[in-house]
Amino acid sequence: MEEQWWRFFETDFGNLNSELQRYFYNSYYQFAYKEIIFLLKDHAFVEDIIQESFLKVSKKRRQLKDLASGKKWAKRIIRNQMIDSLKSNKNHYWISLEVVYNTKTSTALGISDVNVETTVEDTFRNQMLHEAILELKPDYQAVLLKYYMDEKSYKEMALELGMDEQVIAQRLVRARRALLKKFSRKWSDDDE
Repeated sequence: MEEQWWRFFETDFGNLNSELQRYFYNSYYQFAYKEIIFLLKDHAFVEDIIQESFLKVSKKRRQLKDLASGKKWAKRIIRNQMIDSLKSNKNHYWISLEVVYNTKTSTALGISDVNVETTVEDTFRNQMLHEAILELKPDYQAVLLKYYMDEKSYKEMALELGMDEQVIAQRLVRARRALLKKFSRKWSDDDE
């Protein structure tokens, strides 16, 4: 169901009957909602962003040269609309941003003017990084998470996993390479 809404780019939205318009909007809504709700945690604000971005996508659909890249193009419009909306509603939604982006460090350092665009981009990058980690083999995931998240040494991981430290070191090197490859592919796919 979700993928069929891209056909909407091939036609003028205003010329569709109301049932098709509702279908395409609802499909677009589902796509966009899951992209940004985890960032803002505010249903009403997310709905406003989705509606504005849908209007932009509808108006600019002729700019899309290749239908296959429509999903990435729409994501970029959604992201830009979210940034614009956050900038214009900065004071009202700053608490949500602080929770989502964990800017406690910035606040503690006295940095109150955090760049919203940079923060949103960092969050999207982190989301892609987490997705790339989840695509790795479980043993690669385990060593990466233990080393970076749990801050365990090679010795601690070797004891916990019942392996030699050299095996842990090799596995960590391989896991980093695999992660870099997957993340680079995701990052470049998102920028196209």
